[in-house]
Amino acid sequence: MGIEENWQSFVSMTRAKAESHGKVAQYWDRVHNVLNMTLIFLSAFTTLSTLLPLSNYVAAGLGAVTTLVSAINGSLNPSSKRQEQLEASKGFRTLMLRMIRVETERLYEQLWLEYNRELTSEPFVPSKFRVEENTDFTMTPEFMAIVVQKKKELDGLESDNDCSSNLYRNMDQQIPTESKSDSPNVNIEEQSILIDRNESVSVCIAEDNGIELQ
Repeated sequence: MGIEENWQSFVSMTRAKAESHGKVAQYWDRVHNVLNMTLIFLSAFTTLSTLLPLSNYVAAGLGAVTTLVSAINGSLNPSSKRQEQLEASKGFRTLMLRMIRVETERLYEQLWLEYNRELTSEPFVPSKFRVEENTDFTMTPEFMAIVVQKKKELDGLESDNDCSSNLYRNMDQQIPTESKSDSPNVNIEEQSILIDRNESVSVCIAEDNGIELQ
């Protein structure tokens, strides 16, 4: 994969993780609100049951239910889990936005390091909350220029290797086996082929390096 594909993969992964953690945070927020509202109402009913002329069993039952809900709330600790998921969502979303606005190769590599560190402390996300990866963003013009330059360098290396290998392969097919040695009995035609090969190599190398021959 090249830089452009890795960039798109980075933005896609961080966006999906940010949205997934955001959904989990919303779930724990609902759980937190439901449990706390339930505790408020149960506490109020328990207090009223002690003031009104009701059976002692009613107050005792409400008190037991209130204690049970309070224990569940303390065990699940939805407030802490909500905050943990929110922090993870914020971290991945920040990385996504920073990668979208990246302009230098150095910052690009630094963001990958930060992403790997973020993965080590990422909280668990249930499968039903996971979001599919999708990229709807584009690079900045500055970083796009860097990507294009990198592609040109790689293409230049590949074309240089292809040009040289194909050239020597074609020349070797034209020259008989006995003429490839240092034998002095090389005829004029074979010498001409050798000279043409040397000139062709020079032209090939010059074209790969952008040099114009006179």
